[in-house]
Amino acid sequence: MHVNHNQSLDATPNGHALVAVTETPLTNDDASETVYYRCRFCGQERPESAHFERACATPYPTSPVRDGEYDIADPRTRRALTEAMRTRFTEHGGCYEVRSESGATYEVDVADRTCTCPDWAKRGRDLGEQGCKHLRRVDLEIRARRLPRPDGRFAR
Repeated sequence: MHVNHNQSLDATPNGHALVAVTETPLTNDDASETVYYRCRFCGQERPESAHFERACATPYPTSPVRDGEYDIADPRTRRALTEAMRTRFTEHGGCYEVRSESGATYEVDVADRTCTCPDWAKRGRDLGEQGCKHLRRVDLEIRARRLPRPDGRFAR
């Protein structure tokens, strides 16, 4: 099953931040795509966006930045949050692709906490547990439920 989940909706019924999720079978069977909606805040899933009738239980989820796990004063954290980067889950055991603002594409392995970028090649483990801006971006997007965890599932 291939999951495309990066289609955020402008509408936020009852405080929910919805993402349209499209699941496409990996086989060539007659099975068709499945589309449903997931709230990035509370994790609820519904077949239609109009089905989110009750208010979101967690309209303002915890944030790694607000909770002190990431220091906004750190330049790599700021760049991870502000630079235009496209992230993609590759389904290869916890690996993600990050296309940076410069157009270069790097492979991030969240399980091993490594990246193929020049910053990681030069400084490596000296960057600390949070790593380069690409590792931080992937981690932040997993926590925000925009990317699946390494096991292919979204955080709940």
